[in-house]
Amino acid sequence: MSTALIRGMPSTFDRAIVSHGGRPPDVALARDQHRAYRDQLAAAGYTIETIPADESCPDCVFIEDTAVIVGELAVISRPGAPEREPEVGPVSAFLRDRFTTTTIEAPGTLDGGDVMMLGETVYVGASKRTNSDGIRQLSAAAARQGRSFVVVPVSGVLHLKSAVLPVADETVVVTPGTVDESLFAGLRIVHESEHERLAFSALPLADGRVLTTAGAPETASLLERIGLVVTPLDVSEILAADGGLTCMSILYDD
Repeated sequence: MSTALIRGMPSTFDRAIVSHGGRPPDVALARDQHRAYRDQLAAAGYTIETIPADESCPDCVFIEDTAVIVGELAVISRPGAPEREPEVGPVSAFLRDRFTTTTIEAPGTLDGGDVMMLGETVYVGASKRTNSDGIRQLSAAAARQGRSFVVVPVSGVLHLKSAVLPVADETVVVTPGTVDESLFAGLRIVHESEHERLAFSALPLADGRVLTTAGAPETASLLERIGLVVTPLDVSEILAADGGLTCMSILYDD
């Protein structure tokens, strides 16, 4: 059984951290878009588990950053933005009942948005939110689960998955100029359209479809050309808060 762990959207979402200095998101529209996202997960066959929103945590809907599932282990993160640390507790409590857990300890920091898993390999972004000590601790956890490990320095983006997105078992979409693409040797790389730079996000689903951002049709078309089934979804208000399609869920198989 495939499960999608999501979190409610607080009414304070318009105060979410916006690193690029853009406009605050529209909360009512963001809630509608989040509901549509949840509906797509359910349609793909996921059992939906929901942790209630915390009004004191404007970014809590971005649940991906709070934990990473590596094999049979749940790695509880320590967010790189200190104000987001209170988001971790309820997610940790939920996962402790279902997984063996380990926790990133200070001075390590780790955001789940910096972690990408393809097959038996864990890729982790070295970013402003994930530091070397957090990477060291995640590497040790991955090794215990028999996973190989690749560190990917990122440039000009918030997280690794702001710039590199898995869309199939051996295919990723990359924003040019943000990472050393040689670190993804053996994978098929599709480049995000220059006209849609940083507007593309994607989430492969259990039913074989790939959710993509509605505002990046050129990049989505590139995926269709290689045989992927694409479902566009409008998440404009999620993007306004530096989010994407992976950020709003933790997906795992029971």
